[in-house]
Amino acid sequence: MILNESLKKWKQFGLIEKTEICELHFNDLIINSGDSNYGIIATYKNIREGKTSRTAGPIQVCWIREENKFLVTDGYHRLVQYLLEGKTNYLCEIEWTGYSLRWRVPPKGNRFTIGGI
Repeated sequence: MILNESLKKWKQFGLIEKTEICELHFNDLIINSGDSNYGIIATYKNIREGKTSRTAGPIQVCWIREENKFLVTDGYHRLVQYLLEGKTNYLCEIEWTGYSLRWRVPPKGNRFTIGGI
């Protein structure tokens, strides 16, 4: 997403603390790699053990203004299931505040990426 478009959305939704539902591409997301207890690694382990998502609906994300990307805050099981199905675009509920006090933004070395998509 282009920064100017994101700033317009921030003014439209973030300043009044409203969310927006729209489709985002994998490369727009900040995904915590984690380990065997949290993050996408733990979620993949859960899926392999048959523990699938118990929640329907969009993946929840928070726009991080400094990076113009979206931090995944809820929906890791749905995200992993979509990735295993080969999907790279996801319906997301975006919180447009521009920062997160509740969720830690992982350092770039602790993020899950897939080359070539």
